[in-house]
Amino acid sequence: MSGEPTAVSERAATRVREAVRDAFETEQVSLLEELVALPSATREVDDVAAVMARLDAAAREVGLSVEEVAADGHEVASHRVYATSAAARASEPALLLVGHADTVFPRSLGFFGFRREGDRAMGPGVLDMKSGLTEAVFAMRAARAVAPELLERSAVRLVVVSDEEIGSPSSRALFARLAPHAHEALVFEAGRVHDHIVTARKGGGLFTIHADGRAAHAGNRHAEGVSAIHAIAAVVLRLESLTDYASGLTVSVGLVSGGSAKNTVPEHAEIGVDVRFSAMADVTRLRAALDAIAHDPFEGLEPRWINDRVLRAKVRVEGGITRPPMEPTERTQALRAAYERHARQAGLGAGEAPLQGGGSDANLLASHGVPCIDGLGPFGEFFHETREWCSLESLALRTEALASYLVARADAP
Repeated sequence: MSGEPTAVSERAATRVREAVRDAFETEQVSLLEELVALPSATREVDDVAAVMARLDAAAREVGLSVEEVAADGHEVASHRVYATSAAARASEPALLLVGHADTVFPRSLGFFGFRREGDRAMGPGVLDMKSGLTEAVFAMRAARAVAPELLERSAVRLVVVSDEEIGSPSSRALFARLAPHAHEALVFEAGRVHDHIVTARKGGGLFTIHADGRAAHAGNRHAEGVSAIHAIAAVVLRLESLTDYASGLTVSVGLVSGGSAKNTVPEHAEIGVDVRFSAMADVTRLRAALDAIAHDPFEGLEPRWINDRVLRAKVRVEGGITRPPMEPTERTQALRAAYERHARQAGLGAGEAPLQGGGSDANLLASHGVPCIDGLGPFGEFFHETREWCSLESLALRTEALASYLVARADAP
């Protein structure tokens, strides 16, 4: 992009609004209903593929090309890159519009179907983030209606992945490929209160820590046993003490398992650990702490809690960082300011959301130096719960804001 998009004229804003509203109830909400009615839990590959196929048809109707990207050995559906003709040939980087087709609701949960009560649309994935997908498609359509040259002049890629809900293990390679050719990225996770825009997200990691001891009969040979549960208990104390709210680092032991019977000294135990952090500097500190715990799980603990037997236990760490943090930059704030002009013009609020504890694909793109703003989907509540809902009026306004931004971008000198 050679120039910053500014707010469009009142005449253009009116045309954008009319183009969005003319199709909203009859076509955009209809597409949302179709997508929500299609179950698409990440690991249920055929279901996610069906959603992608429906999006393929919608993208072609807008005039976008369709690239299917294989998941490279991961057990998830293939991803998609939908592109304007300008994106296929332009030497300058493109704007990325980013979403995901997968949800967290497996068929076995029995949560199906689309419902509507007034302004509220309900159903699996309606907020996270099938409404956001319709926003991107219909904003492109409205922008093209107002600025027919959009496809030829503006390099835009709509990226829809199939594995965001499990940490994007396959699609992270796709984002790494696209990042050098991206000027900026808009991400359509659920909108926040007051329409505030997400510019910062914590990074995260998942670890499994194992303790290996020696089994023995708890009655006859207790002294010969090495309790793996005793050792893993020491590790839990060490890990939980790493949490530092001031810096944004949290360490949470969420799963504990071990042993084989009440009357047997446990030979094996393990814990599942979730870590979140605000800055990459915390990762270095965290890795050093994990290495120290694996080397000596009992360091710093009072001797009265340790016996000679448990000192023979071995501890090992598996796992790693799943998403880097999304740290705001000057370019991020410039992008937010540029988009907010259109959000205000459409009737939305503006402002910056607080640091988000959860990650998204914005984290991955930001780690490659691409300025990203997130939370551009409609407002709603309770994503990842069976009471999930989104506001349809918010969806219409968000679609208008994005369409206006795209029109201004096509007209930028």
